[in-house]
Order: sequence, then structure tokens, then C-alpha cells
Amino acid sequence: TKAHYEALIAKAGLEAVQIRTAWLAAEDYPLLLGAADLGVSLHYSSSGLDLPMKVVDMFGCGLPVLSIEYACISELVTHNKTGILFADARGLAQHTFDLVRRFPGDQEKLERMRGAIVAESKKWEDEWRQCALPLFRALLPNP
Repeated sequence: TKAHYEALIAKAGLEAVQIRTAWLAAEDYPLLLGAADLGVSLHYSSSGLDLPMKVVDMFGCGLPVLSIEYACISELVTHNKTGILFADARGLAQHTFDLVRRFPGDQEKLERMRGAIVAESKKWEDEWRQCALPLFRALLPNP
């Protein structure tokens, strides 16, 4: 809870640091993402094998993403299609500037990415039928 983390911060004894906390109710999270024009993911996988669920959440709201690049992120974010991958702070700054410098007038690239996210969105039932169901059919005897 928020109180738990505020207590940990208070115990840290930080004198020259000020930390402000904000807490968002679960039901407000998709509303916040839906109100945004661009998402940023700084998630970096130390194993190179996991994907950030925050990006999945952003895509669920049709939100294009700027994401740090690592081994498997391209399985989720298609560079220059559903988002943009960057390697360092300079890349993040440059891509952010490129996307918002004419905002709100010119949103062509953001709109194109939003369209690709919607077009590529996969439904659970479709994925089940395509990926899991054939495996179960192969493993289970016919009734």
C-alpha cells in the first residue's frame, strides 16, 4: 500500500532528497493510459527473456510506446509500427522530440502507430484457438 512505501521512505533518513508519492486506484489505471498520447517503457530484462506487462497495458489502450531495446522486446514492440525502440537516453530524447515537436497539430506518426496497434491486437480466444487448442487436441484422446 501507499502507506507502506511512505513508511520505508521515511525510515531511509534522506536529508537532501524529497520524494513525492502518487497512488493510482486500479480502476483509474486504464483511464490514465487512455488519456495519454504516448507511453514510455524503461523496463529492461536482465535475463533478456521477459516482456513488460506495462507495454501490454498500453497497447490494450491503443497507446504507442517508446521502449528501451533489449533482446526480446521486438516480440512485443514492432519498431516504427506499434512503437519505437531506443538504446539510450539520447535516443529516447530524440524520438520523443520527433514525435511531439508539432503536437498537437501533426500526429500522423502517432496515429499510424495507434492504427497498427488496433490492427495487430490479438484476442485471447483467437490466440487460444490458434496456439493452445491444437496442442490439447494432439495430447488428449478423442471423446
